[in-house]
Amino acid sequence: MASSVNTQKDYKRFWAAFVPNMSKLRQLLFIVLSLLVLPNIALAQDDDDKPTALIFTAQGQAFNEVVAGITGDLEEELSFETYMVGKSSKVSEIEEQMKKLKPKVVILVENVSINLYTKYQKKNPDAEFPPAIALAALFVDRYLAKLKNATGIRYEIPAVTSIVNMRGLLSKEVKKVGVVHRKWTAGMVAENARYCAREGIELISYELPNKDSSMDKKLTKGLKTLIDKDVDALWILNDNSLLNPQMFRSSWLPVVGKADLPVIVGVRPFLNTKWNFGSFAIVPDHYALGVQAASIIGELMDDDWEIGDRDIEQPVSVKKVVNISVLDSKDVKYRKDKLSQMDEVVQ
Repeated sequence: MASSVNTQKDYKRFWAAFVPNMSKLRQLLFIVLSLLVLPNIALAQDDDDKPTALIFTAQGQAFNEVVAGITGDLEEELSFETYMVGKSSKVSEIEEQMKKLKPKVVILVENVSINLYTKYQKKNPDAEFPPAIALAALFVDRYLAKLKNATGIRYEIPAVTSIVNMRGLLSKEVKKVGVVHRKWTAGMVAENARYCAREGIELISYELPNKDSSMDKKLTKGLKTLIDKDVDALWILNDNSLLNPQMFRSSWLPVVGKADLPVIVGVRPFLNTKWNFGSFAIVPDHYALGVQAASIIGELMDDDWEIGDRDIEQPVSVKKVVNISVLDSKDVKYRKDKLSQMDEVVQ
């Protein structure tokens, strides 16, 4: 705003020097035209002076909601530029946008955006990078460890949050919950196990290698092992390497689909009734996730765009979803009087 004020002062000085030398008719015409044009000039300059926020995002309704949440409250203070990326996008596209727009802050929505931006930073090791915020992506902690000057919001909801909420809905006790995971997530699983223990819940894990040519067979064995240990429910991690279509057909559906157990999933699509798979989920509210990111941006603006030692945040707003059709098909009893506490009931 300071530059527009100075501009207006400059024009007043111009009028004071120039207008007295004009005829009265010309003075009147000049002043009228100035009053019509100058406000637009000032507004245009204000827009130019807004800091640029560059959003890299994948396509999809959920990501659109995230972007809407980010931009909603800050459009008066920031100039937002959105660039769509996908699996075929190249690092050169990121580089081009960064050079052209020179953003004060970068927002990375979804894993593809984070991967590309990570490669961009690696390609330009001596560059100074603006603060970046990563969100709506799986395992944000893992990726942020490779990024400079970045923070983010987790997408995964802690196991204990989902289990406790599901336990309040079911008629049966939930004391033991099984989870199959790859080795690289062992630390996260152990941390979740500690939180669960405080609520009297035992999180029983079965670890798989990070890579294996017969991963489907190992996954099948792990799931059967947990079921044989009489777990009361299963918690499914958002690991794309274990949840790809081939694994789904060969392991998850044949084993979990037939087990009379409630299954906690981490993304809404796995509650699709036709699969008879997921029965409960707590997922982030995507619009609220964007609003939360906007709050971080606002704080960065107040701190002169310095991230400092800011911690990665948990989602502050979530949605509880239950698929009672799946519970009914598995003969898992639940309390109908508690369904009103759910944000969505799939039937």
